Amino acid sequence: MRICVLQSSYEGTDSALQDVDDMLAQPGLFTTEHTFSYRFIHKATAKEEIDALAAEGFDFYFNFMWGTLDDPVAGVLESRNARRRGAPPVPGSDRFPLFVKPANGCASQLIDDQSVCHNQAELEGALRRINSALYKARVRRAEALGIEDKRAFAESYDPIGRDSDDIVAQEFIDGEDYTCTVIQIGDGCIALTPHKYFTKERPGREKFLTFELKFDDETHIKLVRKKDNPVLYQRLQKVATEAFMVSGCQGSNMGCDVDLRARPDGEVFAIEVNPQPAAFMPEGPFQDLPIVHRLPGGLAAVINIFIANYLLRNAAQQGVSEKIAAEYDSFAPKYDTLLDKCTTIAAGIKALTESYDYDGTVFDLACGTGVVGRVLAESKRGSRLPGFDITSRMGDICRSTGLYEHVHIESMEAALLNCHRFADSVDHIVCFSALHFLRPEIFTFVLVLCFTLAKRSVSISIDEIPDVYNENLEKKGFGSMHSFNHLDSMLAFGEPPNWRLTKSTRQYSWTSPVTRDEIYTTYFRFDRIGESQDLMFKGPEVPN
Repeated sequence: MRICVLQSSYEGTDSALQDVDDMLAQPGLFTTEHTFSYRFIHKATAKEEIDALAAEGFDFYFNFMWGTLDDPVAGVLESRNARRRGAPPVPGSDRFPLFVKPANGCASQLIDDQSVCHNQAELEGALRRINSALYKARVRRAEALGIEDKRAFAESYDPIGRDSDDIVAQEFIDGEDYTCTVIQIGDGCIALTPHKYFTKERPGREKFLTFELKFDDETHIKLVRKKDNPVLYQRLQKVATEAFMVSGCQGSNMGCDVDLRARPDGEVFAIEVNPQPAAFMPEGPFQDLPIVHRLPGGLAAVINIFIANYLLRNAAQQGVSEKIAAEYDSFAPKYDTLLDKCTTIAAGIKALTESYDYDGTVFDLACGTGVVGRVLAESKRGSRLPGFDITSRMGDICRSTGLYEHVHIESMEAALLNCHRFADSVDHIVCFSALHFLRPEIFTFVLVLCFTLAKRSVSISIDEIPDVYNENLEKKGFGSMHSFNHLDSMLAFGEPPNWRLTKSTRQYSWTSPVTRDEIYTTYFRFDRIGESQDLMFKGPEVPN
């Protein structure tokens, strides 16, 4: 894909971040699968600049513009992409000490040593300071809103009032600072490993991140180890997930970073939601450590997830699946005959089931007529076997074998996203001779879900689709069956954290009955290592 990356320009501004924010989001450094163009949008000329780049015909856009109505840089007004609906556990607003900060903005701007107020006098002093500091921002907001008398608007705020829409005065949470990255995946999300902030000591003062401290050379972050405090670890992820689900960040197709505070007793509060979960910075103190070290596939995978989130809502993508399903429905009655005469698929699957454990619940994605169930039955495996396929006639044949607990007419991605509706947990996930139908972004999307959800193993086959095969399909009027060779992507994906590749075997697999092209396949078996699942998945919410 040709992807355009939009970023806010500091040129001609007096932003407090101009001197410290010298790192730019560069997703193109982390993948070779797409090409990226970077464009800097100026607040004063944003419409003209965006109109011009839209005319260039990019396939996709990443929006990293961050400015609010108060900021001198492009952002919310230009992208029309900010919504707010609520919050999970958050601090109260009645008890001292109180913490005073701007409701908008980022990077702890206007937060200093006097932001914590222990009594009414300190609170009024903090409110006066922050109201004065927000004057220019309110003028800019009035201009953005089309208010004629901008000065009158800015001066209308009560200098010691607590009800201003751009100031937060909330209970100060005495504790430690954490952030948890949440990645949107379809209508669900994955909470990654939380990370903790470490700063230089500030003797005799409450601990919190000021603007100066956040950008201090000694400030750094470290990933939290689940085994050190499993209860706190899961609380951080749970609150972050709740914050994502109610914050409106689902509309971005990306996710969010949730800033959290944890008291010494382990109670966790969401402090702030930042709707950009990946910075794509090659260096510096605030790299995307949770994505790099914990998300299966890392930063390259998260790029494809963002794109897949959009594609899966696209009617054109749904139409492709419907055409593939219709083709398979048409030859479902003779599929097993073709399977025996023109393929070694059953033998490839049998080689895995005879060598490795598949006891427990096995999700059979793209189950077809039930070859996995038949092979497992021959191996006398004690497996619970839900099957999933997009073709109703193939599903009927699979169901008739009596080997499957249930057979659902679902796409791979829908089956995984809604996994908890079909089983309490998933031990093994298998998918054979079907992933080639997924476009690259959705292939990555499915892989990430497999490695997030499976407790014990993932077994898949990757078909090496030659270009001539697709050319021949097109010539014979079967262009809707276009397939992809994902082998290079699979190899680049590598071993996800806490997983080991235990088998990789390449062999001749099948001959196309339409084009007569021979296809070779690599079978992969991955096993989870260690006892800990570091990621927290939350599927789509079920309507009442």
